[in-house]
Order: sequence, then structure tokens, then C-alpha cells
Amino acid sequence: MFAKFFKPRWKHNKATVRIRAVHRLSPGKTEHCEVLARLARQDQSIEVRLAAVEKIAAPDLLSDILTHDVNPDIRRSAAKRICEIILDPSYTYSQQSECLTYLHDENMLAHIALNSENSNIQQQAIQSINDQQSLSSLAITGSSTQLRQSAAEKIHSPEQLELTAKAIKGRDKSVFRIIRNKQQQLLEQARQREQILLRKEELLCSLEQLSRTDHFPLYGAKLEALCQQWSSLNEASTPEISERYSGLIARCQQTLAAEQLRCDQAEEQQQKAQAEEQQNLSLLQKLEDTLNRCCALISGEHFCKADLDAEQACWNHTFEQLNTATENHVPPTLKQLCKRFERYQHAGRQWLELSHEVAELVGLELANETNRSTLQQHLQRIDRFSEQLNWPTEIRSPVLLQSVAQQHKTIIEQLSQLKLEQQHCSKDLSGLLDALEQQIEAGQVKLACQLEQQTETRLSEINGITPKHILQRYKGLLARLAELKNWQGFAVSAKKEQLCEAMEALINSEIEAPLLAKQIHTLQGQWKELDSDDPLHSHKAWQRFKTASDQAYAPCEQHFRIQKQQRTDNLNKRIQLVTELTGFIDQIDWQQPDWSLIEQVSRTAKREWKEYAPVDRTPGRQVQNDFNALLKQMDNKIAAHREQVANEKRALLEQALVLITDDNPQAAASEIRNLQKHWKEAGNTFHNIERKLWPEFRKACNEVFENLNRHKQVERQTSVNEQPTPSLTDSRFYQALLRRIELCDQLESCVNDGTLDQLALDEIQSAWDQCDQVDEYFEPLINSRYELLLELISGRIEMEDLLTLTEKALRQLCIRLEILLEQDSPEQDHTLRMEYQMDRLQKALKQRQTSGNSSDLKRLELEWQCLPFTLQHEALQIRFYSNLQQAEF
Repeated sequence: MFAKFFKPRWKHNKATVRIRAVHRLSPGKTEHCEVLARLARQDQSIEVRLAAVEKIAAPDLLSDILTHDVNPDIRRSAAKRICEIILDPSYTYSQQSECLTYLHDENMLAHIALNSENSNIQQQAIQSINDQQSLSSLAITGSSTQLRQSAAEKIHSPEQLELTAKAIKGRDKSVFRIIRNKQQQLLEQARQREQILLRKEELLCSLEQLSRTDHFPLYGAKLEALCQQWSSLNEASTPEISERYSGLIARCQQTLAAEQLRCDQAEEQQQKAQAEEQQNLSLLQKLEDTLNRCCALISGEHFCKADLDAEQACWNHTFEQLNTATENHVPPTLKQLCKRFERYQHAGRQWLELSHEVAELVGLELANETNRSTLQQHLQRIDRFSEQLNWPTEIRSPVLLQSVAQQHKTIIEQLSQLKLEQQHCSKDLSGLLDALEQQIEAGQVKLACQLEQQTETRLSEINGITPKHILQRYKGLLARLAELKNWQGFAVSAKKEQLCEAMEALINSEIEAPLLAKQIHTLQGQWKELDSDDPLHSHKAWQRFKTASDQAYAPCEQHFRIQKQQRTDNLNKRIQLVTELTGFIDQIDWQQPDWSLIEQVSRTAKREWKEYAPVDRTPGRQVQNDFNALLKQMDNKIAAHREQVANEKRALLEQALVLITDDNPQAAASEIRNLQKHWKEAGNTFHNIERKLWPEFRKACNEVFENLNRHKQVERQTSVNEQPTPSLTDSRFYQALLRRIELCDQLESCVNDGTLDQLALDEIQSAWDQCDQVDEYFEPLINSRYELLLELISGRIEMEDLLTLTEKALRQLCIRLEILLEQDSPEQDHTLRMEYQMDRLQKALKQRQTSGNSSDLKRLELEWQCLPFTLQHEALQIRFYSNLQQAEF
């Protein structure tokens, strides 16, 4: 009964008493946990609630308070309690992991990641952190490499990546590499986004053009293709682009809708026209049926006038219906049907009127008639009857009419036979006289004489029955033939005399043999053509012409004999060259080949092969095939070797790029020298690949040596407690110079690849104008390179002249480098080196300081890069950089 007077102290009216009671509660007891949960959620005092929260150890309860409590202090206390549980090693990993799932405060998560002793908890905390600044701090100050790497993997802000890279550079290579990779990924994503935007702009231009174009058959297909291409691109876009796209699609769809409306209207009109046409066709079919009945009627022979009148009435009725339906659009076949029907009606009515005359014509007996006049009179009578009747040819004729036609045919045959008998005697003679007249008109005397003899023979066979007009024609042709013989004999003799004189003029002529032989052959052809028509055939003139021809052709014969011997010698030389090349290839040890010798032999063989020309085509074809096969064998080996060298140099370039970020500049410089040695020993690859790889490899080597220089300067500063030795040029000037060199390299690459257009040139010129100022020493040098490239592009200077100008400057730089390194120059440059020493070496030696060796080397390299198309001079390029890379930095 006194229990109600002894309430638990956590139910006391005073908050301070309840707080002391909370401190005595144990979170490990179930009943105490319920009390703590009740106080944390429901107590009226904030202090009591905060004290209860600090004692709770159940993650789910703390998470519920953290999520739903309206008081921010209570929520912060719950989050702090969760954090304490996670960091308390007395709790199990499962308890800590469960608590961590309820914690969402980025700062606390970062605190846990930094201070937890459990690596799994650290990783779980990092996976819940999205704040880029917190991740950057963890990547920089994390207690373990794994922790820093995990934090770095989640950074995606460009600003935080840049700050993290600067802070971690030189301290943690793996984290730095992760950061660099992410920066490169962001750059690649930006580049891809830019490409997508450019592609979308191209599609918008196409849609713009399509929206302004009238409809054509493939309009819808093209619009669908453009939409599919747009859909294939990702979401990289802007509101303006999306709005433009929607507007253009709407305009194109309006065009399609208008075309669809037009098509529907056209289809409706077509259906209407088809209905009318079907009705017209039905009427036309009725007319055609009437026509067929009329045709069958008159072809049956037994019909009367009433039958014809009935068909006419039926025709008129159907014709009026069709005429009313078609109005002014008369079908083209209607006129033909009308004509045929009128012809059938006319033929039928005429047959009824002229049937009595048919029997009379059939009764005539003309089988043995030989009088031509009588036959012609009967034939004219039949023709008048046929013309009056005008029977349609497509309708079967009546039997009596067929008899009339047969009689007409018999008379024609009889007349033809009479005519043939009269013309037979003169037919052959007319043909011979026609041929004779043609040959006389063509001036062919020989053929005309042959035909004259054949005509004479034929006349003798006829024996006086020749028609008079043929005899008169024959006599006239004989007179013309005699006249032709006299005239042609005189003309041919004069022309042959001219040909003899022309041939004699060529004797001992100074004309070159090929042209002389051509002229002789021309004159001989003309003589042959004249002689074929000459009725006289003078042997004396021919002998004179032949003697002159032989004498004139003597020099040509010697010339062609020498030419033939030369072709034979060239063929023998080519055969010898193939033999030597075969022997050279057979003795090559392809396991350890001398590639420089092989390439030299290949170039020499090609050059000498061209010199050994011409040769006879037929015997030279097989030798050419053998030579081509040998060259192909060598060229394939050379190409495979160059591809192998290209792969080796790509690998060397990748190694050099890795050495740029090496923490040990001294070791990196030593390793880069080994790579340079391997690069030189690797040999030559394809020119286009060498032009691409060499600048990148050279740039990587320079950066490694620059790192070594900066490292040495820092060491000297530390040891003597003074400022670092100044670099070659001011850093701002130096970066501006490198930027301008890069722009010139880009411009040369476009010229070499043939990809330079006005847009690319404008971009390079704009970038050039925005470059900072270069120091006064290198400003005129790099400007000179840029101006020379512009003159080459505009055509004011030729590539060959520019390369000649560059070669001299490069040789001088090689000589200056060799003097600086106290090395000998090649023998061919001894004179140029002496001239340079006499002109400038003494002054240069007076100004050079012993400590400036590295600076002088760098200055020479920058001067080299201020000259255009240095990669075109491969030998000088190798010579310069081989010496430069062997120098000590």
C-alpha cells in the first residue's frame, strides 16, 4: 500500500534528480533501456533528454531519435552518441556497422573515417560521404593508403581534384595517380560532351535545312533518321538546344501533316475519278459489245438493212449516255470505236447495194489472157469496186468477196510475169552498166576496165536484142572511160615525179632518225596508193624511187640498230641487278639484319632499275615481275621492322611519361637517359609515326630533366641558404614560348596531314594572338617560324625553299651544340664549323660562364624548336638530340 509513495527517481519532479537517476541506469538491462527510451523521447526537460540519449546504446533507437526528434540539440546528441559507439572498440564490428548505417552527418562520417581503428568501418564511412571537401581532406590526411585511395576514388569535383593533386603530389604516388586519372576522365567527359554538343548542332542544322525544304518522297524517312541519331546521343544538352530541337521537329511534322492532308485530298479525288472512270468504262464496254455484234452481223453474209438500223439505234443511245457523263473529257478510245462502227455500218450497207456487181466480177474468165491492156482494165474495175465497198480488213470477208480478191491477185501475178519477161533481157546489162558508171565516177580505172570487158561479153551473148537505151548508155560510158584513162595517166605520173623528188631530198638529211623514218614510210605509203591506180606502171620511175628510199633510210637503220643494242644492254643490266639483289637477299641473316644497309640497297636498286630503261617489252616483262617480287619481299620485311620499332618507341614513350611524376628526380633522369639510348638504338620507323612520337618523347624527357634541375636548385638553396639560381627565362615568358612552339607544331601537323582548312587556321591564329609576350631574345625567333609557315600556306614560299633555309640553320645549331660539348662535327660540316668559329665562336666563348652549361643547352634546344619543319631533316634531328641527351643535366 506504500508503493505509491515511493516513485522511481527517474520520475521525480525535479529535473536534476531525474538526471542523476539517468546516470545510474544501465543500457545493458532491458528495463533500463525502456526507461532511457521513454525519457529520451518524452521527458519535458531538454537536459534530461540529452542525458538519456548519452546513455542509450541501441542503434535503432538512436536512429529513430536522430530522424524524428524535432529538437536539433537532441538530434545532434543522438548523432554524437552513434559516433561514440562506432569509435568505441568495446563494441563489436556488427554493432558499429549497424550504427554507421544510421549516421548521415558528413562531418561525423569524416571524423569516423579518420579516427576509427577498424579499416572496414573506415571504408564504410567513406562510402557514405559525398561532400567533396571532406573527401579531399581524407585523401590528403588519411591515416592509411587504402583510406586515402578510397576517398580519392569518390572525388569528382574539378576544384577539389585540383587542390588534392597539388597537396598530395610527391607524397603518395598511388593517390596522385588516381586523382590524375579522374582529372583526365573529367577532361575526356568534357571533350565527349563538347563533341556531342557539336554533333547535336550539326543535327540541328540538318533539321533547320529540312524544315525549310518542301516535301519530297523520303522526307519522313530523313526526319526519322535524324531523330534516331539525336536519340542515340546522351543527355548532354542545354535548354536552348532542346527548345530548338522541339521547335524544328514541330515544323517538320507540320510539313509532313500538310503533305498527308494533300495526299488524302488527292486520294479522295482519285477515288472519285476512279468511280467516274468505272462508269465510263461500263458504257464503253456497251459500245464495244454493240460494235462486236455489228461485226458478227456483217461477217455472216445473211443480214438485212433492218439489222443494221437496230444496231445503229443501240449505238446512238449508249453514245449519248457516255457523252453526257464525260462532258468535255472524251475517252481516247471512243474516237477509234466510232470510226470502226461507222466503217462496219458503211461496209454492210455498201455490200447490200453492190452485191449484184460481185457476181458479175466473179464470172470473168481471165486465166489465159495475155493482153496487158485487158488485164489492166479488169484490175482497175476490181480496184474501184474494192474502194467503194471499203471492207474492213479485220473482219472475215464474204465468200464472194474472197473470190474477187483471189481474182485481183491472179491478175497482178499475170501482169508481173509479163513485166519480168520484158525486163529479163536488160536486167544484167543495167547492173553491169551501173557498176561501170560507179567505178568511172570514183576514178578506179582498173576496175572500170574489168567491168567494160564483162559488159562487152554480155552484149555479144544477147546478139542484137539489146534495148536501144542500154546501147546508148554503154557508148557514153566507153567515151568517159577513155577520157579517164588519159587524164589519170598524166596525173599519176606527175605525182610520182613529186614523190621521187621528195624522197631524194631526204638523202643525207640532218633530220633525227625516228622522224626521218616516219617521213620515209609516209612517202612509201603514198607511192603504193598511187601505183594501185596507175594504168601505165612505169618501171623506171619505181626504180628511181626505190633507190632514193634505200639511200635515205641508211642512217635510220644504223640508229635503230643502236637502239636495239641499247635495249638489249639495259635488259642484261636489269637481269644482272635481279641476280645481285637475289644473292643479297639470300645472304641476309634475318635474325640479326642490318636494316640501314637493307634500306639503302632497296633505294639503290629502285634508282638503278629506272636508269636501265628502255627495254624490249616482251622479254623485259618477266624480269620486271622478278624484280617486283624481290622488292616486295624486302619492303614487307622493312615495313614489319618499322612497325616493330614503332611499338618499341610507343613503349619507351609510356615509360618516359611515368618517369615525369617520379619522386626521385635523380633516378628518373638516369632512367630517362637509358630510354634515350634505347630510342636511338631502336632505329627508324615510318616517318609519319616518328613525327608524332618523337615530339612527345622529347617533351617527356625535357620535363624529367627540368624536374632534376629544379631539385638541384632547391638543394643548392638549402645548402648555401640563398635564393635558387634563376632559370633560363622568366617562368611566364617560358610558358608563353612553349605555348607558341606548340601552336607552330600544331600548324605544321595540319600542313603535313593535309587537314588544314580555314576554320583550323583561324583557331590557331586566334590562339596565337592571345599568347603572352615572349622575352626579347626568343620573340623574333618564334615569330619568324610562324611567319614562314603562313607564307608557305599562302603560297609565297615553296616547301623546298623553306626546307633548304631550315637545313642551314639546323646545321649551325648542331655545330654550336658540338662546340659547347667539345665534340667533333661530321666531316661534311668541317668548313661550316670553321666559318662559324671564325665569325662567332670567340665572342660566344668570352660570354659563356662555366655554370651556365645547362642554360646554354636549354637555349640551344629552344632555338631548335623555333625553326619550322625540323622533323623533315631526320639525320640532323637525330644528330642534335643524340648529343643533347648525352650531356649532363
